[in-house]
Amino acid sequence: RLRFGRFPSTAALRGHGLEGLAAVAAAVRSGDVRRFNQELRRSEEELIRSGAYLVAEKLKLLAYQRLCRRVHIAVAADMSATGMAEQRHKQDWAPYVRAFEWQDDCNEDEVVCILANLIFIGAIRGYMSDEHRKVVFSKETPFPPAAKWCPKA
Repeated sequence: RLRFGRFPSTAALRGHGLEGLAAVAAAVRSGDVRRFNQELRRSEEELIRSGAYLVAEKLKLLAYQRLCRRVHIAVAADMSATGMAEQRHKQDWAPYVRAFEWQDDCNEDEVVCILANLIFIGAIRGYMSDEHRKVVFSKETPFPPAAKWCPKA
């Protein structure tokens, strides 16, 4: 269920001896990749013992998607405020590079690869224009629910 974006309560996790997964799930829910990495390292032993480490590791794609969604919303709001509402689905990838540098110490090439992978698996609907250095998002649903794309991941 975690892979599909459905997060259990802390009490349910505690009942199954997975307290370490609660902080990881909270980081994924908010799209905080830095906190996700910290919590995963902190709970690594506990998750390995309980057999949930690989499940937790797969949640990183969901954290990436949620981070991209947060950046997309911020950039679209800025574009709308400056009178570019018609073009808000065509976004420069520089804000994504800055966000990923801050959250996961990624360089531009790594960010482009992450974005391309998220597009490939269906976590982001759109395409990338290398010539214009832009990400062009679907106007309808740029970030589909995890249940639609997670089986591919």
